[in-house]
Amino acid sequence: MLRMKPLVILIAVGGLSLAQTAAAQDAVRVGTSSVGSVFYTLAVGVSEIITKHAKVNATAEPVGGSAANMRGLAAKNIEFAIGNAFAAFTAYKGTDTFKKPIDLRLVVQGQPSYRWFVLRKASGIKRVEDLKGKTIVAKRRALPELTLIMDALISVTGLSKGDVKRVETTNTGQVLQALKAGSIDGAVFPFSRRAPHVQEPMTDGMLDFLYVSKDVRDAMLKRLPPMMWDETFKPGVFKGQDKPLHLIGLNTYFLTRPGVSDDTAYKVAKAIYENTKEFASYHRTAAQWNLKRALKNVALPFHNGVIRYFREKGVWTAALDARQKELLKR
Repeated sequence: MLRMKPLVILIAVGGLSLAQTAAAQDAVRVGTSSVGSVFYTLAVGVSEIITKHAKVNATAEPVGGSAANMRGLAAKNIEFAIGNAFAAFTAYKGTDTFKKPIDLRLVVQGQPSYRWFVLRKASGIKRVEDLKGKTIVAKRRALPELTLIMDALISVTGLSKGDVKRVETTNTGQVLQALKAGSIDGAVFPFSRRAPHVQEPMTDGMLDFLYVSKDVRDAMLKRLPPMMWDETFKPGVFKGQDKPLHLIGLNTYFLTRPGVSDDTAYKVAKAIYENTKEFASYHRTAAQWNLKRALKNVALPFHNGVIRYFREKGVWTAALDARQKELLKR
C-alpha cells in the first residue's frame, strides 16, 4: 500500500493539472489601456458581460496603448483587446510602427472617436493659412495618426512642413495643460462627441476648432488610411461651435486573433451584441457596440466565430462575404 501512495498522488496531481488546463480554455484576457482611461472602463465592463453571459471567465489587463495591445495579441499574452482602428489597421498591414503584419480578427466595431484641430482662441488662428509660424502638437507616439492628419492638411492646402512648428506630447492631459499655459497654439487632438475635456475650455472661451470646408476635409481623407472616415458636427454639438465642423472619425475596435476558437469568439460576440444596454451601464459609449455599427466601414476581417453569429442573426450578406475575402488577402 505504501508503494502505491506516490502513484495515487501522481494520478491526483495529474488530474488536477488536466482540470486546470481545461479550465484555462474557458478563461480569456482582455487587453486594454491604462487604469482610468475610457478603454479601461470598457474592458472592465465587457469582461463582466463576457463572464456573465458567455460563461467564459474574462479579466481586464492594462497592457498599454492601442499599439501595445496589438502586440499583446501577437505575442498571445491576451485573447482579446480594445484599440483604435488606426493601430489595428496598421498592425494588420505591418506598416507604420509595426515591422511585420499581425494577424488580427474583428469582433466588434465600437464607438467612434474623432481627430481634429483644437486651437487657443488667443492664438489668432482663424484660417489654415494662419497656422504659419504657430506651434502645434502634431505628434504622439501612441497616436501616430495625428502626424498623418497634420501632413494631410498641409498637403491639400498648400502649406509646407516648415510653415508649422510641430511639437510632441505623450498624453491628452499634457496637451490641455500646454494650451492653458499658452506654450502651444493648437493641437491635432483626439476626442469624442461632447467630450467634457473639450467642452469645458470651449465654454470658458479658451478653445475653438479649426474650421475647414467639407472639400478640404474630403481631400485630406484621400491621403489617409481607409479606416478613417468623414463626420460633420452640426453647430451646437459643442458650446461655442457656431458652424459645421468637418472632421475625421475612426472606430474603436474589439479584436481577437485567429487562434482563439470559433466557439469562444461566437460566445463572446453573442454576449456583447445581445447585452448592449447592460454594457452601457459601465460607460455610455458602450451603447454603440451594436449590430448597426458593426458592419459599417469594415476595414479588418471578422473572426469566423463572429461571422457565425452574424449569419444566425441574418445580417451577413454576400457583399460582406466578398469584403471578408478581400480583406483576408491584405
